Amino acid sequence: MGTEGCWFKFMKFVLVFFNFLVLAAGAIAIGLGAWALASEYGAKEMKAITGSELYEGGCIVLIVGGSIICILALCGCLGAFFENRVLLGIYFVIMLLILILFVVGAVLGFFFRDQIEATLEKQMRETITERFNVSYDKDDTNKLATDVWNKIQTELKCCGVSGNVSSPDAWFIYQSSKFFTQQQDSDRIYVPESCCNPNFKNATGLALCQKTNPDTSQPIQTTLGNLTKVTKLNPALYNNGCLSVIEDEIKNHILAIAGIAVAIIIVVFITVIFSVGMCVMIGKRKS
Repeated sequence: MGTEGCWFKFMKFVLVFFNFLVLAAGAIAIGLGAWALASEYGAKEMKAITGSELYEGGCIVLIVGGSIICILALCGCLGAFFENRVLLGIYFVIMLLILILFVVGAVLGFFFRDQIEATLEKQMRETITERFNVSYDKDDTNKLATDVWNKIQTELKCCGVSGNVSSPDAWFIYQSSKFFTQQQDSDRIYVPESCCNPNFKNATGLALCQKTNPDTSQPIQTTLGNLTKVTKLNPALYNNGCLSVIEDEIKNHILAIAGIAVAIIIVVFITVIFSVGMCVMIGKRKS
C-alpha cells in the first residue's frame, strides 16, 4: 500500500509538471502562429502571391490549437491536483484525439510535401500571369498581389517563379502574362522594374533590364523576347525565380513550428499515459 501510495504521488506530480509544460508549449504555439501571420513574408503575403488561404489557415489552426491545448492543460492540472477522475477522463479522451491529429497531420505533411510544393508553384505562376499589374487601381486583390510580388522581387533579388536564366518560369514568365500583353507594342517592357538590379537603375540600366536591344555587339545581353537566344546572364536583371528563396523563408517558419509540434507530441503522449494511470489508481482507491 505504501509503494502504491508513493507511485500515486509520483504520477500526480509528473502529470501536474508535464501539464505545465503542455501549457507553456500551447502558449508558444499561439505565439508562433501569430508570428507566422504577422511576420514578413507571412500569411498575408503568401495569400497574395499564391491566391490560397492554406498558409493563413494553418497559422490560425496553430493559434486555435494552442489555445485549446492551454485550456486542456489547465484541466489536467486541476484534475490531477484534486484527484478528480471525471476531469482526468475527459482530459485523457480529448488529449488522445489531439495526439492522433498531430501525428496524422505530421505524416500527411511529410508524404505530401512534393504535391504542396507543386501546388504552390502553380498558384504563384497564376498570380503573375493573371493578376500582376492588371486593373491595378481598380482591383484591390490584384493591387495587393502586384505590390507583394514587387516587394519580394526587390528584397529577395529574384524575378518570376522558378528556375534560372533559361527557364520559362523565371524572368521570362512575364512575357506570357497580362502585364505584358496589355501593353502597347511600341513601348513594351519585358519585366517590371522590381526585377532590375538597383546597381543598374539609371536610364541605361533600366533599358538593359526591361527592354530588348538589337545591338548584339553590346557587352551586356539585354532582356530578350526569345528565350532560345539567351546566351549569357544579364547583370542588370535578376535572372533566377523566387520560389526557392520563398521556400527558404517558409522553412524558417515551418522548422520552428515543427520543433514545437514534436515537443507537444512527446509531452502530450506522456500526459496521456499518466492520466490513464491516475484514473485507474483513483478508481482503486475509491473502490
